[in-house]
Amino acid sequence: MASSRKELNGHRQEKNQMSKINVAIVGVGNVTKTLIRGLEFYQNSTEGLWHPKLAGFTVNDISVSGVYDVDSSKVGKKIKDMVTDYKINSDLSVQAGILDDPINVPNGQLKSIQYNEFVDSLKKIKPDFLVNLISSGMDKSSESYAKAALEVGCSFLNATSSKTITPELRSSFESKGAMILGDDLMSQFGGTAFHRGMMELLINRGITIRKAYQLDVGGNADTQNTMAEQLREKKRKIKTESISIEVPYQFRSTAGTTEYAEQLGNSRVSYYWIEAKGFLGAPLEMDLSLRTNDSSNGCNVILDSIRAAKFAISKNDLAKSEIISAYAFKNPPKKTKIRESIKAFEETFANSANY
Repeated sequence: MASSRKELNGHRQEKNQMSKINVAIVGVGNVTKTLIRGLEFYQNSTEGLWHPKLAGFTVNDISVSGVYDVDSSKVGKKIKDMVTDYKINSDLSVQAGILDDPINVPNGQLKSIQYNEFVDSLKKIKPDFLVNLISSGMDKSSESYAKAALEVGCSFLNATSSKTITPELRSSFESKGAMILGDDLMSQFGGTAFHRGMMELLINRGITIRKAYQLDVGGNADTQNTMAEQLREKKRKIKTESISIEVPYQFRSTAGTTEYAEQLGNSRVSYYWIEAKGFLGAPLEMDLSLRTNDSSNGCNVILDSIRAAKFAISKNDLAKSEIISAYAFKNPPKKTKIRESIKAFEETFANSANY
């Protein structure tokens, strides 16, 4: 640990000679607050970081220059007053964002700005990345945020299930020397990543999978929004397809959020059941559960994606967005198996002598 701290201190002394990574975030929920807390905490530690150094960057090279939301109870508040479990050394205040979809908030009051006003705000802070962490189901708002990022010339990371990446939009971002990454963030060790890992292990060990399901129950606002039937089916389709890529044949599979339980808070419980067979058709049945923290589970992946993308952009190697999206998202433009996506990402950004 002492050596890690020495490395971090040495790196901070060199930061003036390196490019900082400026980030703006839309959607001030648990993930955003956890991410900002992490940026403070990891100034003096590496414990819990998946990749302490990636593509030549540490977490200390990332700073948040703007945060946006449309809940009037959040707009105008300082982030340091919203993160109550950790001291945040920042005077950053929440600004009003774009709202192009119907939305329910606890107090029923909303505060938003027009698209052009948001673009002007982004131009003032000049972020390298706009990270979309708004609630699921806000497809029109996500589209507007992606469009705003493109207009300003900053890269866009879409953590939501909204489908933002198209070949045309990706080409437009690349024409400005920027990237669009997405869609639908896959947590470091959440329900989908764990399920895919189990499937991959079974297939590699010669086991034939016959049937499987993954049922998720959560207590945060995003899970509550997912209860809308159309959105629930959309996310179920994305998860099921993401998991099925690990298996080279058809089998009966269902995966998705099934219930909102307020008492779980920011936790998510995933229930798995797999029916399979081995030698001479010998039965194998797996029945288990996994409980995770939604907000912390996504932060490592977000930080990895931002650092990798910043490096690739600096080298004008914009095609590397495919590797980053396959590593970090459930519904990327080019889907690959989970082990292959991690290997390709780490060989490109973590293990190369060039970095």
